[in-house]
Amino acid sequence: MTNPDPAAESPDRPRPDCPDCGEPLTFVETVVSSGAFRTQAVNMPQIPIHYYDCEGCGTCWKLGTRLLPDPVRQIARDSRA
Repeated sequence: MTNPDPAAESPDRPRPDCPDCGEPLTFVETVVSSGAFRTQAVNMPQIPIHYYDCEGCGTCWKLGTRLLPDPVRQIARDSRA
């Protein structure tokens, strides 16, 4: 389920920098999820997870409680190209 988050695209919101190359990240979308891949995930707290792409090094990132690389999205994006 993808939910647009107007605050995530707001120019007032600081854009995180890529930990790999230091370039500002580009906002892609926000998904409300627990981040878990289990059946019980429905009972876990739901948080907004913001997804970003780095134009500098081409890495995908996700920001829930902290900025982490997103290899699942990275593989999906690379296989479409």
